[in-house]
Amino acid sequence: MPRWILALVLALILVAAACGGNDDAESGGDTPSVSTEESEPEVPAAQDAKPAEAETEAEPQAAEPEEPEPSEPEEADPEETAPEEAAPEEPEPEPVVLTASFRGVTETEIKIGVGFVDATEFGIDSGDIEAQWKAAIDRANDAGGVNGRLLAPVFASYSPVDDAAIEAVCVHFTEDEEVFAFVGFVLWDGVLCYTELYGFLAVNTADMAPDVLERSGGLLFTAQAGLIEKISGLVNAAAADGLIDGKKIQIHASSDDQTLLGPVQELVEAAGGIVTRAVYGTAPPGDLPAGEAEADVWIERAEADGADAILAFNTAGYGATGAVERAGSDLVVITDSIARAGYIDLGYDPSQVDLFAYGVPTLQDLYNAGVAGVAECVENYESRSGNVVNVNVPSPRPNNLPATIRACRGVDLFVAIATAAGPVLTQDSFLEAARGLGSFDLTGTTSASLGDGKYSADNAPLVRLYWDSETSNFVSGN
Repeated sequence: MPRWILALVLALILVAAACGGNDDAESGGDTPSVSTEESEPEVPAAQDAKPAEAETEAEPQAAEPEEPEPSEPEEADPEETAPEEAAPEEPEPEPVVLTASFRGVTETEIKIGVGFVDATEFGIDSGDIEAQWKAAIDRANDAGGVNGRLLAPVFASYSPVDDAAIEAVCVHFTEDEEVFAFVGFVLWDGVLCYTELYGFLAVNTADMAPDVLERSGGLLFTAQAGLIEKISGLVNAAAADGLIDGKKIQIHASSDDQTLLGPVQELVEAAGGIVTRAVYGTAPPGDLPAGEAEADVWIERAEADGADAILAFNTAGYGATGAVERAGSDLVVITDSIARAGYIDLGYDPSQVDLFAYGVPTLQDLYNAGVAGVAECVENYESRSGNVVNVNVPSPRPNNLPATIRACRGVDLFVAIATAAGPVLTQDSFLEAARGLGSFDLTGTTSASLGDGKYSADNAPLVRLYWDSETSNFVSGN
């Protein structure tokens, strides 16, 4: 990612909304029932009684003992036949004995390292982040923890641009504290210290590039959507709005995302689009004027190629929007770059561009609709911390809704996998559980799942978002 937009990317990740929610079907066994047809005796027919009477006349001595009255079925007590029909009693299961099954796992606790970004140096106020994570963990523990074990967090924060601090926290968690797993928020490739260097599990709440997931060797899971999956959702949503099929498209990427240009071009062409150019940023890190000049050239070329639209994914949408605005072009900009800070901090006005921005419904929308567990997460944090979450507040300070939901998402994801791993919790059982987890509930999203080879949990489809000039933010159509 170009360093000249480092601060805005941070703002993107830190203030961007966490995604929609998911309903998980529950199933249960049926109790065997006793068949009334089998338990009721058969009623003797009337004609069957005549031969019996004739027999008593021929042989009087056999008629003297009184025959027992045939039982009336309607008077029979169903409970008398129950022992014959009921299944043999199941032996009571032996109680599960929890043991110290792995590093960081004792009979009663699971130690996790909770790391998070402190971005106050960039003027970003996300509230009391440690309290947000503690509230989410306390809620999980009050609900029984993980198969009877309670989560025991060790907290640490770091500057997002201080690689030495990020590594120091990693060393503290892995070597000093010997946690079972990292659970938290770490940007870009900082998570590789846990997975690639130390071979530890990591449950992250930040977007992860495909190469970082690949290098993690199956040890990294993220609550966010996968980058390729998000871009596929972007193309599908734009295609549904008639912006792809038969249209000439220029594709923009940041320098860090240049390897995705090929796959994105395939997605656009599969949807019927015609790719005129696929470009990525090459301006020197931190040189904003050079970056803008480069984007201006791309827009000139798009106009010369007769392009209909610019598709700028991940963080490239901010620069593309600014370039189209400066050129006064009528080119359509298709993007999933939806952090307000990415536009406001650079002085770009999305209302001046024919912008088709796509993302998941905002956290405020989900909160107001009472779905995806957003309101429950907020209420839990407020009741436990005494702090107020700023929901439906223009330009909130602190902007603590995204960070509060992020904490709930991270704890949800870890607890879902660890619970599925069963009472013998090890790194291997955790990974096996993730491969077979399927759908589960994840705060802030309408659909979440993990499976074999699927490490990004959020599956929420993208919807069109609109720039609200009054609040300087994106809102959904609903």
